[in-house]
Amino acid sequence: MIGVGAQDDFEFALEFIDSTGVETPAMLWDPSFATWSAFGVRINSQMLLMSPDLTRGTDLFCGFGEADQARVLSALPTLS
Repeated sequence: MIGVGAQDDFEFALEFIDSTGVETPAMLWDPSFATWSAFGVRINSQMLLMSPDLTRGTDLFCGFGEADQARVLSALPTLS
C-alpha cells in the first residue's frame, strides 16, 4: 500500500506523520500531481486497487473514511 502526498507542502506531510504516528501506508511525495494524473485520481482521499503491474485497477473509494472490505475483496480476482 502506498499513500501519495501532493497537497500542502512536504514539511506539512512530515508534521502529519510525526503527529499521528502513521507508519503505513508508505508515503510517496509528489507535489507535481503527475502521479494523480497518471492514475486518474480526482480527489483527496481516493483509494485505488491496482494490479501488480500497476495498470489502472478498480476505483474503490472517494472521500474520507474506510473502503468497504467486501468491495475490496470482490475486486481482487479482477486484478490477477
